[in-house]
Amino acid sequence: MTSAPQVLLVDDDPSVLRLAQFSLEDRGLTVVLAEEGETALDLLRNEDFQLVVLDLMMPGKSGFEVLQSLRASERNADVPVYILTAMANPHDSEEAGAADVLGYLRKPFDPSEFANTVELALKRPY
Repeated sequence: MTSAPQVLLVDDDPSVLRLAQFSLEDRGLTVVLAEEGETALDLLRNEDFQLVVLDLMMPGKSGFEVLQSLRASERNADVPVYILTAMANPHDSEEAGAADVLGYLRKPFDPSEFANTVELALKRPY
């Protein structure tokens, strides 16, 4: 029996985390939550994830700082990442142009569309 894919959700807004968590767990996915970048990095050092959904603007380490550290690490360096952001056009930032991500998910999001996007990403070969 194979275990459900494990998704790491990183956002400093607990209500966003809960909404995303419920929408993914409803689809049978295993979800791990982190409210800050440093916590996310600790989890990424110690657990395997099939996908990361990462908030862009967080206190402490930003989403791009977490992404940089992730890509430089040995464990989970190749894990697919979606950036979750409320920015009107995240592609305009300098970091976004250099980011190695699947794409950008806008907040607020529709829970069903969010879960569909994550499920499709988990089915893609990387």
